[in-house]
Amino acid sequence: MNVYHLGAIDSGHPSWRISNEKNSVWACAPDAKAARDLVAAKTRVTAPDADGVKTPWEDDAITSCVLDPTISLMRAGTVVRMDGSVV
Repeated sequence: MNVYHLGAIDSGHPSWRISNEKNSVWACAPDAKAARDLVAAKTRVTAPDADGVKTPWEDDAITSCVLDPTISLMRAGTVVRMDGSVV
């Protein structure tokens, strides 16, 4: 399983309102799309007008998603914050 580092490119984008995480995270997933989907699922908040709106984690113009080969001891399906706590 791979670990991906996801971080903001455009921290002022309106889609951040539907994410409860605003800082960089690491996700353990088989590929970058799965990592983005995992973070989106674990951080999405419900907003009355958010139906059909992508979270910032799903949009490569708003967030980066880069393979991080320096981290290898994460369980599949885990998302970890910068402080080491699990999302």
